[in-house]
Amino acid sequence: MIDLKLITDENKEECLLLRPQKFQERFVASNANSLKKAEQEPTSRPYGIYAENVMVGFALFDEELYPDDGYFWICRFMIDERYQRKGYGRAALGEILRKMKSHPTCTKIRISHVPDNSVVNHLYKQFGFVETGEEIDGETVLDLMV
Repeated sequence: MIDLKLITDENKEECLLLRPQKFQERFVASNANSLKKAEQEPTSRPYGIYAENVMVGFALFDEELYPDDGYFWICRFMIDERYQRKGYGRAALGEILRKMKSHPTCTKIRISHVPDNSVVNHLYKQFGFVETGEEIDGETVLDLMV
């Protein structure tokens, strides 16, 4: 069972302690960087990913249309190294998508990743994301039609 809880002053430090595996650091921005980005993105909200009241990951995603393109974006998604390979990433992505799809204006969800991150590419495609052939800031862009 996965719960998404907004990052607040009460759980911010817990979020900042989450880390990917060493070799994955080049695949994902730090959570400190992501929380700064959240302050600058009026459409996005930062969430802790919880399993049984333990924060196991972090996500930053749109809760309203992103003004530049009119779609919803998952900007950041990570599972702490201690909790990987336990099904939390798959469960969390499913919950994020369910939450995003509940918005009546959500017709497309976009996500991107470093091109050689084949593990996350495979996960995204299992949920129906399709590569667009587009690159943004050197990252592969995938879309999911809702």
